[in-house]
Amino acid sequence: MFTLTGFQGSIFDELSLYPDKVSAGEAWRLLTANLVHFGWAHSLMNVAALVLCTLAFFTDVSLKKFSLLLLWCGASVGLGIYLFNPEYSPYAGLSGAIHGLIVAGLLQTRAYPVWIRVVALVLVTAKLVQENSAGYEATDLQQLIPAAVAVESHLYGAIAGIVFVGGNWLIIRLKRKL
Repeated sequence: MFTLTGFQGSIFDELSLYPDKVSAGEAWRLLTANLVHFGWAHSLMNVAALVLCTLAFFTDVSLKKFSLLLLWCGASVGLGIYLFNPEYSPYAGLSGAIHGLIVAGLLQTRAYPVWIRVVALVLVTAKLVQENSAGYEATDLQQLIPAAVAVESHLYGAIAGIVFVGGNWLIIRLKRKL
């Protein structure tokens, strides 16, 4: 991600999510938009959050499962932005997928007591409700990122995390019955 941030011009334009270009067949943008950012501050915030989230929840998860979760959340966020928020053109960043990792991590980790995980899920839910409420402005972040903060991406990522954990739970249950 840091390498891609250094090449803001053409690489950003080739990888970020422009809904009209996705409609024209460039579907890879639904996923690659997670790899590019609106400058160094945006990239540093997302990398720091990814590292902290990974250390907090995924040190005992297989690389395959973690990779699938990250890809699922990234693609789900891209699809959500494409379908419901085409006004974010271009869309770039990893924060939506990170919200998916956080929710999935809280739902499936056994590293923390249940009460801590429940409190954390309530706080994440409250954050999502607040930032998706009418009149919310991400003023502090807006000063660091030269683009509108796509708070809807956080909601799409969180939903993707829930769906992934639910699907994983279902697969485990079905395998036990076989």
